Amino acid sequence: MTAILAVLLLFLYVDIWFYVQARPPQATVDAPVLPPENEIPLFPDLQFGSIVKTRDIYSYEDMLQDLHNMIDQYPLLTVDIIGSSVEGRAVYLLKLGHGPKKILIDGSHHGNEWISSFLLMTMAEHYAYYYHSGQPSPHYDVRQLLSEVTLYFVPMLNPDGIEIVANDGKHSPRYEQLVYMNGGSHNFINWKANAQGVDLNRQYPTNWHMARDYGPKMPSRANYAGPHALSEPEVQAIDRLHRQELFDVQVSYHSMGNVLYYYYHQQGEQLARDLQLVQLVSNQTGYPIRHSSGGIGGLARDHMVQEYGIPSLIVELGRQKPRPLLEFHDMWRRNQEVPLLIADWVRKQQSAREKMGE
Repeated sequence: MTAILAVLLLFLYVDIWFYVQARPPQATVDAPVLPPENEIPLFPDLQFGSIVKTRDIYSYEDMLQDLHNMIDQYPLLTVDIIGSSVEGRAVYLLKLGHGPKKILIDGSHHGNEWISSFLLMTMAEHYAYYYHSGQPSPHYDVRQLLSEVTLYFVPMLNPDGIEIVANDGKHSPRYEQLVYMNGGSHNFINWKANAQGVDLNRQYPTNWHMARDYGPKMPSRANYAGPHALSEPEVQAIDRLHRQELFDVQVSYHSMGNVLYYYYHQQGEQLARDLQLVQLVSNQTGYPIRHSSGGIGGLARDHMVQEYGIPSLIVELGRQKPRPLLEFHDMWRRNQEVPLLIADWVRKQQSAREKMGE
């Protein structure tokens, strides 16, 4: 009888454990006070004549126009193309700084998470302004900091997915296929995948087989891992960038949850280092840390930690995924200086290593 009771208790424990791991994180961030929808500002906390603005979904075309104007305004900002999407849209890279240490900040692996592209473009413009003018940001000397660290922004990894969300797929030559992959619906507000129905954040080689087994077996609006790892041109492009540049830190912006993820089986000094960084970001943003290795497979974070041994953070923005602009003021307030904070941490880490080597 005792043995049976012990087995039943064990099963109950395991069931509860899986439930806790699987349920969405319960963020402890205070809910922001949202403006009425008809009062969404073009740009919160405007400190100069900002180029990057929107009152609606921040689309690929919006980004192209902003990039064109930013290049004219900020000659110290470098803009390159690292690849193209399934439907031929460019995947852009923005670089600021000339320091040997490198940080990658990417956004919009998922089409319905376009708010991350708007946030990253806003960051890039702000930093370009401070870098070009020589004026300090609220807490950092940007020009000095970027003499030691270079920031790499890939603000829109999935331009096709964003265009599908922005225009309900109607600008795509494969519209009927998209509707089929969308379960027959003509409403694409929840579309995450690229134009081939592949989830770009299930495409990385690390434990890709888990993503294959976890998600749907056919192209879909979300979670389909593709026919094999790195099958999609968008992820091939950023994977080339990873291998070429060998970044010191990588940060992926997603939505939603107001939470931070960083853990993928790190141990010892690597775990202590990565935990120190994510705690700094948590203190800055007010987002709680979720210590979870996921178990989905194919994630960018997992691949960065395992393949390159670098800190990799997932920042989940906001609570209102269908209407994220209502929360942009709060997102910006919390995240405005996160890349600068990380750059300063990288610089101090390098300085500490050099002193130890003396």
